[in-house]
Amino acid sequence: MEAWGIGVFDNDAAVGWADRFDRSTPPARAAVVRSALQSVAGADNSGSAALAAAAVVASALPGGRLLSAGYGPKGLSENQFQVTPDLPGLALRALSKVRVPESAWSRQWREAGLLDDAVAVVDAVMDEIEVRRDLGLERAS
Repeated sequence: MEAWGIGVFDNDAAVGWADRFDRSTPPARAAVVRSALQSVAGADNSGSAALAAAAVVASALPGGRLLSAGYGPKGLSENQFQVTPDLPGLALRALSKVRVPESAWSRQWREAGLLDDAVAVVDAVMDEIEVRRDLGLERAS
């Protein structure tokens, strides 16, 4: 993975994923997000794409904001993505797998000497999803 920072979209994998998101039709975007989140079970280097997808979920929830400006999907600013009910929970489960010490994603950041900082980014996305999901649940009750 080529990275120039620890931000969600500060690496080639996340930028590539954001491009796929933007090139997909608005109705297909939930499937693009779901695929990235489900990919963490594989042996590939999917942690960065899953983190990008989770950040998109967080930003599309009620009151959400894009957690990393500049490189993220442009389709979010145009309100062309709706979070399906399953995506917040799927995103939280995926990020829980990404941040474990044994993951390829963690190993890369540990080797770079930036694991604690990178995990803090994951935790911020997880916190945002939990807060925004809970706000949506309160509004629905």
